[in-house]
Amino acid sequence: MPARTAVPTLRARGVARQAAPFAALAGLLFAGPVLASDASLPAARLASAATHLSVEGRAGADTGLYVRKLALLINEYRSNRGLAPLELASELNELASEHSSQMAEQRRLSHDGFRERFDRARARLCVENVGVNFPHGEAQLDGWRASPGHHRNLLEPKVARMGIARSASFVTFFACG
Repeated sequence: MPARTAVPTLRARGVARQAAPFAALAGLLFAGPVLASDASLPAARLASAATHLSVEGRAGADTGLYVRKLALLINEYRSNRGLAPLELASELNELASEHSSQMAEQRRLSHDGFRERFDRARARLCVENVGVNFPHGEAQLDGWRASPGHHRNLLEPKVARMGIARSASFVTFFACG
């Protein structure tokens, strides 16, 4: 069932909004941020970030694994296209976690509160992708790559930090530069 959604992209000097259609691939998804993890990051740091990213899901360990894998996949995808990997940032993880929890509570995808997250990140540019019902990180990334707006966010060259969170089956990727 096709749907349309806005792809949030905010810049400190002026606001640019883009609209992009997307197809329901293996579930519904909305476009917004970028996430990536650097394979060169120490494993302990990445594991710690994934634990921090674990929010109410069926099982915290499964959620942490999902998030950690998605972060690695995003950074690998960016690296294969000549872009720098994204650093996991605790403040962006927290913003992503709050949003995923809110979507899970409301049982709907949204970018509600994107402007507030952008303001709290105190960044010059932020992007956001959200999704639901993708069983594993590979499927979530494939869904975002197949959607022009989400794909643009994944490959935004001006972002350097990211946060990812999953609550139940709702995922938020929030990246800023």
